[in-house]
Amino acid sequence: MTTAQREPGVITGHDQMTTGFVVPEPNFGDSDYQGIKTIDDFDSGQNQFVGLDIFEFSFDGHREPTFFDDLYFRIHFTPGQINLGNVLSVQTEEIRVWNAFLSNSTITDYLEPVAQGVSVTAPVSVPYTFTALDEISYLVTVSTDGPPQFSEEITWVINGRNYSVPVTGQRVVVWPFGPNWDQPLTESLEWKTDVFTSFNDTETRRSLRTKPRRKINYRLTLEGNELNQFQNVLFGWQDRQYALPIWQDKHVLTTPALKNTTGIPVSTTGRSFFEGGLAILMTDTHTFEVFEVASITPENIAAAKPLENDWPVNARLYPVNLAKLPSSVATQRLTSKVMTSNVEFSCDPVETDPYIPTLPVAETLDGVEVIYKKPNWSNPLQYDMDSEYDLLDYETGASQQIQRPGPPRQNRRVQWLMKNRQELTEFRALLGRLKGQKNAVYVPTWFSDFEVVEPTGVGSSGLRVRRSQYDTLVGVQPTQNAVLIRLTDGSRFLRKIIGTTRSSGDIEQLSLDTDFPVEIGPQNIMQVSLVHLCRLRQDGVTINYQSDSVSTVEINLTTVKQ
Repeated sequence: MTTAQREPGVITGHDQMTTGFVVPEPNFGDSDYQGIKTIDDFDSGQNQFVGLDIFEFSFDGHREPTFFDDLYFRIHFTPGQINLGNVLSVQTEEIRVWNAFLSNSTITDYLEPVAQGVSVTAPVSVPYTFTALDEISYLVTVSTDGPPQFSEEITWVINGRNYSVPVTGQRVVVWPFGPNWDQPLTESLEWKTDVFTSFNDTETRRSLRTKPRRKINYRLTLEGNELNQFQNVLFGWQDRQYALPIWQDKHVLTTPALKNTTGIPVSTTGRSFFEGGLAILMTDTHTFEVFEVASITPENIAAAKPLENDWPVNARLYPVNLAKLPSSVATQRLTSKVMTSNVEFSCDPVETDPYIPTLPVAETLDGVEVIYKKPNWSNPLQYDMDSEYDLLDYETGASQQIQRPGPPRQNRRVQWLMKNRQELTEFRALLGRLKGQKNAVYVPTWFSDFEVVEPTGVGSSGLRVRRSQYDTLVGVQPTQNAVLIRLTDGSRFLRKIIGTTRSSGDIEQLSLDTDFPVEIGPQNIMQVSLVHLCRLRQDGVTINYQSDSVSTVEINLTTVKQ
């Protein structure tokens, strides 16, 4: 043991609070003497030093990894992959390569994609000495020319190890040919429901789709060079997806949209823009720009990247859906330079947001929504009844009819008119709550189902009506046990029928569940209608757009037994 070696001493003593403590100073007494200091319980007496032998030994081990190793001693690629999604214009992306080693690295090989329409601008040539902590950038450019789908890789060999960054996406061609509006543009929204009906006519219904599928059908008329463009777009891309502007959601710019900016003033309420979706600015079939929507407010949409062009006042802005044409598209040539065609697009069921807004329910009865939308009486309202029974008939003699329990189903085909975009938005929200055939609602017949013959006083819950055999043949049925009383002053009362009786002569008495707060009678009653518990008969609903803001819809309703 040499005198130059200094080791910390260890306190020894009888006090448990001090035994084993490391002495801060390596030596006591003579600094050239190595040892331990002993001390008694009362910190008195002589200091004694006892010599120590120092033992040396070797062992196998490793450096424990730290957070430092999570970032350094490797090659970083940012981003690690490029998924361009739908390519509708030239796209440019940057790949940053960082040498996070604390020493030089060597790029010995580098391979670019060979597919048409994908190119890479490399900042250096190989071999290249990559200095410690250095970073270089590669520019990847994808054009609209090339195969519909692409999946390529950019590869490097650095320090003998292979690295790659995949580049994927699909090219989409814009369908720039809009409707001529001489006929309505139709939009179909279709859910899918399993309906299980028991012998007594009660139902169990189950939705099979989380959102409806969307189809758009319209008539177009083209002439001159637009006709030639139509033929070429159809010939080169018919079996692939198109970027289809949603023509009925048009917005005309009132202020210019400027190059290298992202914000576009637009009233988005009632239009099917959605975050992560696509939109298009256009002035004609050759001049357009498609961009991704990053965010939406009621008065503005923001593009994910700055616009590449200036767009003047009166340029048109549309939401965009990815859609496919059917396998056969028929056209009619009116002359050698004029053509018409009815085209139907099926929107992508996954990528498409069919625009089903969420709005609160205005009124309910027994927890079920009540719809007060009046029919459009410009078209006749179709009404029929379906009675289910089993018929035993051998066609040789008598037959037997076996009636199933329960009343017949009452079916109605009603046309509704939406006079503006707000009414259309409310209707789409209703469709979202119905979910096709899934959910039932209360709907008035809007017929004069009862004729009130005597006044009913304040606080009374009875309604005396002209006899129509309702008490003897109908009574309180679960599908039509409610009435809507509309008064001439515009007020209305929704009541449940809890009983019916034959009063006298040609008068029937309806017993209702709630008293009237006002006096009602023939003098102030406009109409008394039954209110049916209904659902849609089909999962599909078609909206007919007379223009981009006025539309009609025909819905088929059938009564249900809950």
